[in-house]
Amino acid sequence: MKFSRLIFPETRAALACTLTAATLAACGGGSSSTSDPLQKYREQSVQWTACDPTILGTTSEKLDALWQQLGDRLSCGLVKAPLDWANPERGDVAISAMRVAAGAPEKKRGALLFNPGGPGIDGLGLTFNLLTAFADSNPDSAQGAMQLRLLAEYDMVGFSPRGTGASTRLQCATNELQRFVDMSAAGYTPDNVANAEYNATKTVQACQKNPITPFINTDATARDLDLLRSLLGEDKLNYLGYSYGTWLGAWYANLFPERVGRMVLDSSQNFFSTHEDMSLAMPWARQRVLDEVLVPYAVRHADYFQLGATQAEVRAVIPQMSPQMQHVLGSPLSRLGYNQSDADKYLMTIAAARGVDAVLQSVADLQDQEAVEQTLAQHVFHPVDTGRDAAVREIAQDLLNDYAASWIVKPQPKNIALDYGDAVLEAVRCNDTPATTDPATRAALAQDLRRRAPMFYGIVYQDTCAFWGGPRVSKPDPAAMQPLPVLLVQSQYDSATYTEGANAFFAQLPQASRVYVPGDYQHGVYPYKDSCVDSTVTRYLLGESPAQRETFCPAQPLQQDKPAEAQTVTPKSTRGAGPSTYKNPAQAHEQIDKFKRGLIPSNPRR
Repeated sequence: MKFSRLIFPETRAALACTLTAATLAACGGGSSSTSDPLQKYREQSVQWTACDPTILGTTSEKLDALWQQLGDRLSCGLVKAPLDWANPERGDVAISAMRVAAGAPEKKRGALLFNPGGPGIDGLGLTFNLLTAFADSNPDSAQGAMQLRLLAEYDMVGFSPRGTGASTRLQCATNELQRFVDMSAAGYTPDNVANAEYNATKTVQACQKNPITPFINTDATARDLDLLRSLLGEDKLNYLGYSYGTWLGAWYANLFPERVGRMVLDSSQNFFSTHEDMSLAMPWARQRVLDEVLVPYAVRHADYFQLGATQAEVRAVIPQMSPQMQHVLGSPLSRLGYNQSDADKYLMTIAAARGVDAVLQSVADLQDQEAVEQTLAQHVFHPVDTGRDAAVREIAQDLLNDYAASWIVKPQPKNIALDYGDAVLEAVRCNDTPATTDPATRAALAQDLRRRAPMFYGIVYQDTCAFWGGPRVSKPDPAAMQPLPVLLVQSQYDSATYTEGANAFFAQLPQASRVYVPGDYQHGVYPYKDSCVDSTVTRYLLGESPAQRETFCPAQPLQQDKPAEAQTVTPKSTRGAGPSTYKNPAQAHEQIDKFKRGLIPSNPRR
């Protein structure tokens, strides 16, 4: 990769001078078009055409209406990039991009490219929910007017990173059958660990059978990103990246610091660390959200959640469940720990799991499905509020189905096969940075996580990188981006990109500024539907950097912490003393929530 890092930033004339001694004679004048193996990629003609209405893999009346509304401003293009940037003769991959042209071309300041993270999440249609929300902005509001300026002055560009979505996809699959792994703390046994390692090694073999796997890595994606920037006609990359998208943005900034324009890194991974370090931090970051945010929240509203009147009582609920139920509960709690708007459902899920566990322990024969269903129907989840009882019961039914699939029905094992999202996740993590391979060290790490985060430590069972054979690329020198005025955004209790890592990253960037939300656990903060985060980030994207190094913004209250009159109306923080940011706040907030849910990986336990 050293060779490709050398050649990519140069002009074609300089490239012709560096590739071989035979081309040196041509550097003083004349044409040497064949000496640059990347020329065909840089000079390709991208056809921006009408998008296929199913290119996002889904369709709906709302989406169709939005496409009609955008008209000629919406277009799709396919970019060819080298499979191997260091050896372009290996062949091509296709990178799919979708562009919404600036609403006021005469005021256009550039293109704003988005990445939702993962790695493995398709970013092609990422902009749509955000665009829909911002298009509803109220021009009479200062924040609304700025958001309308964003849509007027930027081309909004989403793309499918290599391996995902509508680009060349990565697949990892094999005939071998997946073995069952108990994710509960009680499941840490030699047989269970052996099953996990079998799955991991077979997954690695399946991925490495695919010839494009070595080239699914952040270095290649960063170069794809720069190629896309160039083909869009932009001198600088303006970029908004979330989660892993911050790692991608940092990789780009350290490869091409002179090409960075306005760069927002929201919910930051620590680029000075490794993917393994970040993965091992996720379980205890998730446990911290439960212990320090959601348990106190349940106690503040004990009558509402029915989990206990003291923190000790609430903390005891999960450990009192059977290990089998704890295995089932870990995955939904991991998923619900990304977004503070899911706080109520998170606690409802715990209540539902407690109820299902009690039902299952009271039925003599779990194979008697009718008896299980009848006992569940008789169980009371909330003694007073029938609506709340029905909501928890609905979650309970889903948990019962998951429990049955794991512990009662015992379905036939499935072939080991990853969808493109999980396949890209494994390839990028393992191709980018090294991992611990020593079995004793790995066992000690697992035991430590089992003690600190018993509900979430099962992520260690899915560690394929220990069996990968080492990274395929070298991370660029992180010092290159230190002079850049990038903007970071972070919430204190983020369960996916933990605060300590984000803080360490920020500390290494003396020219960066940051927007920080203490007390919240939102993963993917912007837009935050407030007048502090949203104003600071939007102003930055419009060219105005914060005056101070760090801006502290108040956390949004959790649903039951809001005043009663605010539970079903527009949050006060968006109303303020003046006009609302959005003409239809409820609809805009719904679109923003959909946008943020798009930042959550399909398998949050990986």
